[in-house]
Amino acid sequence: MKRNRFLGVIALACAAGRADVVEQGPKDSAPSGLQAGAARADITPPIGLAQLNWGSQTHVEAVGVDPMGMYATAIVLASGGQKFAMVDVDAIGVTGYAEIAARVSKLTGIPPEHIRLGATHTHAGPLVSVVRGPLGVDFTPYQRAQERYSAMVVDKIAGAIVEANSKLRPAHAYGAKGTGTININRRVRAKDGLPAAVGRNPEGFVDRELIVIRIDGADGKPYAVLVNFQCHGTVLAYENKYFSPDWIGPMRKAVESAMPGATCLFFQGAAGNQGPVEGFTGDLEVPRRLGSILGYQAAALALGIETVKRDPKFEGFVESTAFQAKQHWRVSGPRDATMKFATKVLDLPPRTYSPRELDEMATLVADAETKVTAAKATGDPWKQHQADARLRRFSDLLKQWKAPHDPTPVKVRVQVMRLGDMAIVSMPGEPFAEIGVAVKKASPFAITMFSGYSSGEGGDYMPTEPEYASGGYEVQRTPYGTGAAEKLIRETIALYRDVR
Repeated sequence: MKRNRFLGVIALACAAGRADVVEQGPKDSAPSGLQAGAARADITPPIGLAQLNWGSQTHVEAVGVDPMGMYATAIVLASGGQKFAMVDVDAIGVTGYAEIAARVSKLTGIPPEHIRLGATHTHAGPLVSVVRGPLGVDFTPYQRAQERYSAMVVDKIAGAIVEANSKLRPAHAYGAKGTGTININRRVRAKDGLPAAVGRNPEGFVDRELIVIRIDGADGKPYAVLVNFQCHGTVLAYENKYFSPDWIGPMRKAVESAMPGATCLFFQGAAGNQGPVEGFTGDLEVPRRLGSILGYQAAALALGIETVKRDPKFEGFVESTAFQAKQHWRVSGPRDATMKFATKVLDLPPRTYSPRELDEMATLVADAETKVTAAKATGDPWKQHQADARLRRFSDLLKQWKAPHDPTPVKVRVQVMRLGDMAIVSMPGEPFAEIGVAVKKASPFAITMFSGYSSGEGGDYMPTEPEYASGGYEVQRTPYGTGAAEKLIRETIALYRDVR
């Protein structure tokens, strides 16, 4: 009897020893019910396309491509009979959504409203804009080339979603909150006789919350990492002549290098008034450095995420140099993978302009006309170009402001996708950071991403009501009237009830 008991103790010790060689993780958990599939398509534009993202630039065509390349990365999530597709697109904005959604829905069965495209909002991609760049350029050949490129991107995005859907596999997911350090408020206030500008405002509101969702395969290996942060893709500016994903490309690369085998997707946050701490340059090294900083901050969060329920369990003691408590990490089960979706098109108040505002803009146009004449007299091409850019900006705004007032509400679609104790909220356009913070703060879920720059009705800058008094670029061009942001916040928070 004693001998048998002794052998039993030895057997348990050996079994425990073997079990402790590798700690428990997702591979030891029961299925969560979640499935995930990811795919990436190369959408790097060819040389020769127009790159008219800045009114101040003097070139039309890009002369090179950032080695980082430009991509569309798709992820499809499925749980409980629900499917949802999201795509991270290296572009200034989302185009071709209706065609993509229709094609993908037919091929995969994913409902069109469950397909969301999100632009990274890089300002270093291809774009034709007749109100930017040098005057007197025939844009016809560039417009045709842009149409061909856009058609290619539509094909690539649709293909990436279909491929991701074909790769669905059992998965586990959870998220974490942290801090990113590469953004700053970009609305420089008018003072001391200087006008409001876009730049760096250390005293302005800034949201540095960094949200990361990690998705592991059933084998326990990292499969995808979703990163959400709010910072304009404007490190590269008018001097840059390279097609580039800006800081977002290096950010994804840093995450993927820290977590081999994982595919990183980026969803731009409420960045309407959030810019990079260093930017407006033509130096490719700057976005590489800033992107790497945020990428490793995101990777540190991702590495610490537990995608299954896991706790240290007391399992006795071990005699060693010290008397050691055995407290290895054991899996107690999967996390909630319930998936629900809600969406609503909001009617928001349109922008109106007072007689005083119209008079002030007319004065700016008249002053800009005087400066064009003075610049031509100098014979300096750069001064002439700057004067022309100023006149075009104010003339376009005055024309927009003087158009007959349309009282029709501006429509904006908001979406909420729940995955367990996490939520991803999205809307089109460029919401100010205060909007994202308010929606995240009111969330009943442990982890909530807020993304702007997404597909759907609506678009352009959305300031909060106090910002209208400060004027500036974003307020001058917004199509939304005062109260729009506050109504959007209320209506979006109300949607949480539909996905609980």
